[in-house]
Amino acid sequence: MNSSHTRSTFPLLTALLAVALVASCNPQTGQTPPSSTPSPTTQSDPKTELTTALKGADVSAFDFERREDDTQIVSSFTNRSLKNVVRVEPGQNNIVLKYTSVKDKGRNTTQITKTELTRADKALAIVVTDFNTGAAISKDTFPPPQPHNPSAPTFDSLEACIDDFNCKHRGELLCEANRTCKDQFAALTCCLKSGQCFSVHLIIRPTRPLCQLINSAVNFEGFVLEQAKTP
Repeated sequence: MNSSHTRSTFPLLTALLAVALVASCNPQTGQTPPSSTPSPTTQSDPKTELTTALKGADVSAFDFERREDDTQIVSSFTNRSLKNVVRVEPGQNNIVLKYTSVKDKGRNTTQITKTELTRADKALAIVVTDFNTGAAISKDTFPPPQPHNPSAPTFDSLEACIDDFNCKHRGELLCEANRTCKDQFAALTCCLKSGQCFSVHLIIRPTRPLCQLINSAVNFEGFVLEQAKTP
């Protein structure tokens, strides 16, 4: 009885298996059709994305950075020269400091901004504009430097002059920056023992964590600009 039942069941199983194999093959090629499961999405490169969005802007001398939190993704290119003292040469009226892309996760919107140093005559300003529309977002103008007092000290180097200023005045400017969560702009005249004089322009940025969160959309490091000046 059991033997007969096994013999009668085996052909049925074989037939069902054959039908299943035939059904799973492509009737034209005889090959198994590709899986309908979607392939994993390839993640794009953030640096390439921002480079493309800048429409040919030269960022070869810029450093890329990307930061992300729960609300936004910030990608940026920062001018590499800002790591050092930046000399504003005669006739140079514009220096691009930074390109920044801010993606708002909640709204699914992205804004790209350009931060520049601009000069009109002897007036220097930091200007932020919308990269795509050119609309102005902010403009911060450096105060004019005071003329050099003949009785004021001269220095061996610009660095020594800046150190002297920081020792005497940076503390109060940093206090104001942290109180208001706004960058503070300063300017001074540095005269060297060699007889050269320069106007030096400084940005003192707030260091409070709360201020850094507020300023994250347009975030650039403090830097110094020097401009040749007649004694």
